[in-house]
Amino acid sequence: MTRGWKVVDWRSGSPFGGASLVVLLLLGPVLGSDPVRAVERVEIGPGLVAVRTDGAELYLEAFPEKSEGLLAFARRLCGDEEAASRIAEENGTRTLLAGVRYRIPFELVRDGLQQKIFRALFPGDQVESRGWRHEVTKEALADGAELWQIASWFTGDGSSFRELRQANRLVDDDLSPGQRLLVPATLLRPSLRKLLPPPPPPGADLLSYRGEGSEKVAVYRLQPGEALYSSVVMRFTGRVYAEDVNALAAEIAAVSGIEDVTDIPVGYEVRIPFEWLLPEYLPPDHPRRREYEAELADSRRFGQRVRSLHLAGVTVILDAGHGGRDVGASTAGVWESLYVYDIMLRVRKILEERTAARVVPTLRDGDSFRILERDVLPYSRGHRVLTDPPYAIEDSKVGVNLRWYLANSVYRSAVREGADPQKVIFVSIHADSLHPSARGAMIYIPSAELTGGSFRRSGVVYASRKEYRQQPEVRFDWRQRRESEGLSRNLAGETLAALREAGVAIHPYRPIREKIIRKRSRFVPAVLRYNAVPAKMLVEVCNLANDRDRSLLQKRSFRQRLAEAIVQ
Repeated sequence: MTRGWKVVDWRSGSPFGGASLVVLLLLGPVLGSDPVRAVERVEIGPGLVAVRTDGAELYLEAFPEKSEGLLAFARRLCGDEEAASRIAEENGTRTLLAGVRYRIPFELVRDGLQQKIFRALFPGDQVESRGWRHEVTKEALADGAELWQIASWFTGDGSSFRELRQANRLVDDDLSPGQRLLVPATLLRPSLRKLLPPPPPPGADLLSYRGEGSEKVAVYRLQPGEALYSSVVMRFTGRVYAEDVNALAAEIAAVSGIEDVTDIPVGYEVRIPFEWLLPEYLPPDHPRRREYEAELADSRRFGQRVRSLHLAGVTVILDAGHGGRDVGASTAGVWESLYVYDIMLRVRKILEERTAARVVPTLRDGDSFRILERDVLPYSRGHRVLTDPPYAIEDSKVGVNLRWYLANSVYRSAVREGADPQKVIFVSIHADSLHPSARGAMIYIPSAELTGGSFRRSGVVYASRKEYRQQPEVRFDWRQRRESEGLSRNLAGETLAALREAGVAIHPYRPIREKIIRKRSRFVPAVLRYNAVPAKMLVEVCNLANDRDRSLLQKRSFRQRLAEAIVQ
């Protein structure tokens, strides 16, 4: 490959004022002696142009902002300074000039801009839960588009054209104008996969709807081996705590005319009033479902993945639930605080020994971070929150609030020192106590809807801590809350995938949740709600009320497996 001058045109949005056409000379790559031919250019923002060539190439052209150097240019458009060397190589220079548009390879561009590029270049395309529906245009065919080229665009690998052919049941690779090809979600580029609506939740296709007004109900016919508690209440209403599940099961039984919840015939019609349904189980045209799906799609726009080699530049704030006088959930003598702290210690050790991440624990039991290599752990109430000065956990609410004050202080410090805000994450490790029939891990993330307003604590115990005095009150605007929900959802999704791969049981219904539903209230745990770190999650590693989960948690090999998966 040699390099030469390529003539490009800039129409609307020129930085040179109202000129209708400005010709710029941009140093760009040339194959042999002929430049690569750009067949389509679409403006996607001020100084940003999406480009499609007559080959299988997509890329971004961008003007640097005023006084913007190469590292800042790479950070803004790629999300990482590590892309700077590739951008310099692609354009033959490390010095950016005002008024010159530089080429950025598509694979370097951050997720949000990748999505904009595809939306702009393929405006007739649609997304569905199964994948991306691409419309083959007459113009693209005239430019020589083939199935391998479409595969290259949408999957990042032209050789996946075979899977594309099979998924669309094509006899050959001939394409025709107006043809609509499905690119399955499993083949899509990760950035495009984030635009897909969620697949129908389990059992949605088995629901029917009846009634009018306040009498509307969803009807579910009980399947062989199913129970009202798990297969109806937990699945369709989101209740998971024993008291809530039992109470709502009794109410649904009354509505459905069920006299004995332990003896329901197979195929019996169970009626669930709309007011108790999770929004995803409502009819597609129901306002609450449309609002939920719109909020979900909005937050997913921020599900950006940052690049980091061995977690270099990443700060991980590690928290373990409860501690000290607050033992958390306690079943059959198993204290939540002891076992989740042990998992936190194992995560910390792996991160520090195998990665370049900076690790900041929120609490410590005793004077050192010592892992006890035994299955059943001894009782201890010695946990302290590592504020300045430390707080020996006497009051559970104070212990929780000081954790997020500490996390906010660490986050602000990291950003002041130049860290990318998306390279700071917060992970709180817990073990839940739910209905005994439930098993597996579940992750909570912050709901944008429920994290509004301002919040501060008062009292000597807070005022005596440095982290509180730095910023006593927190408030997050709408964009911050949306971004946090999206980034946290992405972090939670990756974590669940790693847990599954490690063979850890996952809660079967909605394992990622934006809120806790308890006693007819909806809320976000305080350690997430008032936490300024954009990407944050509370991992419930298992259900202590379930005999099998509780037994596993008392095995150090299982706790080590959990720690390895969280790090992964």
